[in-house]
Amino acid sequence: MRKTDISYTGKNWHQGDVQGFKITDIPECWQKTTKTFFAKSEKSGHAHALCGDYELFTEPNSDGFIVKVGTDGATLNHTEYHNLTSEYWNKNQILPVADHKPTVLTEGIYLVGIQKRKKQFSKAWEKVQD
Repeated sequence: MRKTDISYTGKNWHQGDVQGFKITDIPECWQKTTKTFFAKSEKSGHAHALCGDYELFTEPNSDGFIVKVGTDGATLNHTEYHNLTSEYWNKNQILPVADHKPTVLTEGIYLVGIQKRKKQFSKAWEKVQD
C-alpha cells in the first residue's frame, strides 16, 4: 500500500497498540473480507476486536485493515478472546474490559493497524506486542 493511495481526514484514535485513521474512501485494491480481530495477545488471551455495523477490507500488500462503519456504529473492545463468539461480530456491544476501555466508532471509513516501533540498536520496525 502506498500512502498516496489513501486520503486521510486528519482525525485519528488509538486503543492500546491499535491505531485508527479516518479516511475518505476505500482504494480499489482493497477487498472485502470476513470479520476478525485486529490483534490477539501472545500472552494474556486478550483481543482487540470490533463488533457492530461494519464491513472489513484487506489488501495483500498491507498488514492493516480498512473498516467501513455503517449508521448503527461499531465498538472496538479489548476483551478476553473467549468472548468472541459467532454472535459477537454483528452486535454493537461493550464487553467486559480486559485492559483498555472500548472505543466507539461512528459512521465512516477508517484505516486500522497495529502500532509499530523501532527496535533499539537496529533500524528494523516491529509491531508492538501485548
